Order: sequence, then C-alpha cells, then structure tokens
Amino acid sequence: MDRCRECGGELEIIGLGGFADLVMVECKECGEVYEVEPDGLGMAGEEFVIATMIEEQRRQDTAEEFE
Repeated sequence: MDRCRECGGELEIIGLGGFADLVMVECKECGEVYEVEPDGLGMAGEEFVIATMIEEQRRQDTAEEFE
C-alpha cells in the first residue's frame, strides 16, 4: 500500500471521491485527505471495491436514520 504523500504515514480508505470515480484516502498520522486513482494504492483495483462498500454502508446508515 502506498504511503501518505505528505508525511509517509499509513493511508486508510474512507470512501469514494466526489464523482464516485476516485478513491478517498486519509492518512492515519497527519490526517491529510485526498483522492487517488481506483488502483492508486497498488491493490489491483480492490481499493475501489472497498471504497464502494464503505459508501454503500454510509448510505444504508443514513437511510436508517430517517426511518
């Protein structure tokens, strides 16, 4: 997995980018948040699947709040 471009810390996938075509990551050490390509972490595209699952869970949680 790639490291943070600011501090070299470990990155965590936090969801999809604004147009749902990129993956949002956050550095666990410095808190920097930015978008990477769907295969930007060297995980053969699996990072995009993980980001999509995070977004779907977020949608479900939001829908449950309004029920």
